[in-house]
Amino acid sequence: MQMCIRRLTCLAFLVGVIMVASASEIKIIKCCVEVSDQSITAPIIGYRIQRKNLPCVRAVIFKTAEREICSHWKQDWVFEKIKELEQLRRAQKTTPATTTTSSLSTTIS
Repeated sequence: MQMCIRRLTCLAFLVGVIMVASASEIKIIKCCVEVSDQSITAPIIGYRIQRKNLPCVRAVIFKTAEREICSHWKQDWVFEKIKELEQLRRAQKTTPATTTTSSLSTTIS
């Protein structure tokens, strides 16, 4: 009886390991695998930075109302846009809570 319980425990452990291993192989990757060097004409409402982790490439991902755009991190306009967005964010942070402020989703172009 005790041997049967041990076998079932080992079998359950092996099934769990196999499921975890196979799930990691099926992982869907949502990231930038290529970037654009074109400037963005749509209003930008936010950004995030993606690090290189193959197949993902190093990129700045700008968020617009319609979609996210993968931009090359070395472009001058990308650096300037990030500075602009950060200045807006800081200005909103220091604004007193009693006044009405617009969110970061204000139009920036």
